[in-house]
Amino acid sequence: MSAIGRAQSLPPWLRVSLTGLVVISAFVLREALRNVLPHQNSFLMPILGVLFSATLFGSGSALLATFLSAFWIVWAYLPPIYSLVVEDERQLWALGLFVIISTFIGLVIGAFQATLLRLQEAHAALARTDAQRRLLLQEFRHRSRNDLQSLVALLLLRARAAPSSAAQDGLREAAEHAKALARVHTLLAQEAIHEDDPTSVDSRTFIEGLAMELARTHATEGLRPVVLTAMAEAHPIDSERAILVGLVLNECVTNALKYAFPDERPGRVRVQFIQLDRDFLLTIEDDGTGTPPEDQTAAGSRTRPLGTGLGTRLLRGMAAQLRGTFTRGPGPGGIGTHVEMRFPARVVGAREG
Repeated sequence: MSAIGRAQSLPPWLRVSLTGLVVISAFVLREALRNVLPHQNSFLMPILGVLFSATLFGSGSALLATFLSAFWIVWAYLPPIYSLVVEDERQLWALGLFVIISTFIGLVIGAFQATLLRLQEAHAALARTDAQRRLLLQEFRHRSRNDLQSLVALLLLRARAAPSSAAQDGLREAAEHAKALARVHTLLAQEAIHEDDPTSVDSRTFIEGLAMELARTHATEGLRPVVLTAMAEAHPIDSERAILVGLVLNECVTNALKYAFPDERPGRVRVQFIQLDRDFLLTIEDDGTGTPPEDQTAAGSRTRPLGTGLGTRLLRGMAAQLRGTFTRGPGPGGIGTHVEMRFPARVVGAREG
C-alpha cells in the first residue's frame, strides 16, 4: 500500500497524464488481442484500465479513465465510426452500463483505499501512544527505584544515629522493606515488561530474575553454600499485582537465606511459580531449619505456624490484597519449610479474553 500511497501523492498533472497513458495502453492491448477477444466486446479492456487507474491513483483518476474510455469507444468502435453519435440503441445501453460499472468500481476502490488509509493512520497513532506510554511507565519506575534507594540510604543513616538498639533495628527493618521494593521496581524497569502490554510483566522473566538477584545479593553478603533455584511459567501479570508477588517472594526467600541455614550449613532454596486451574501458585521451599527465630513456638516445635511478627502480617496483608491465601508449614517429610501463596490468575471483575 505504500507504493500506491506514493502514486496518489504525485502532482495532479502527472496523475492525469499517467491515467491517460493507462487508458491508451488498455486500448493498445485491446488491439493486440483483437484475434483473441470477441470483436463485439469493446468494453472489457477499458474496464481493466479503469480498475488499474483507480487502484493506482484513486477514484478521481478512475472517473477520468471512465470518461476517456467512453469517448474513445464511441469514437473508434461504435458505428458510425469516427463519430460521437451512437445509432444502435443496444450499444447505447451497453455504453451506459459501462459508465455505471466503471464509476462504481472507481468509487468503491476509492472508498476502500480511504478506509485503509484511516486505519493505517489510526494504527500509527496507537503505536505512537503505546511507545509514549511505555516510555512514561519506564521513567516512572526508574524514578520510583531512585526515590526508594534514596529512602533506604536515609533510613540506614538514621539507624546509625538512633539512640537505642530498638530504634536502630526498626529503622534497619524499614530500610530492608524499602530495599525490597526498590529491587522489584528495578526489575520492572529493566527487563520484565510484557512485550504485548507495557502495564503487565512476564512472570517467568520477573520471578526468575528477582530470584537470581536475591541469590547475587546473598552471595555478596557471605559465601555460604546455599543454592537458590527458580522455575516460573510464563504468564502476563499486571504490574500492581507483580509488585505484591515480588515483595512476598523477596520476604520469604530472604528469611530462608537468613535463618534456615545457621552455622554455615549447606542447603537449597527452591522457588516455583505455576498456574493451577484458575489460580497462580507461588511456592518457596527450603531444606534447612527453616523457622525464623520470631516464629519459634514455645515448645520448640518443628511445625511452622504463622507468626505474629511484622513480616508475617505484611505477607498476610499482601496475599489479601491479591485476594489470595498465604500459608507456611513444614516441608516434605517434615524437613525445612514450605511457603505457599495462592491467588486468582485473573483479576476479579476483568473481562474474559
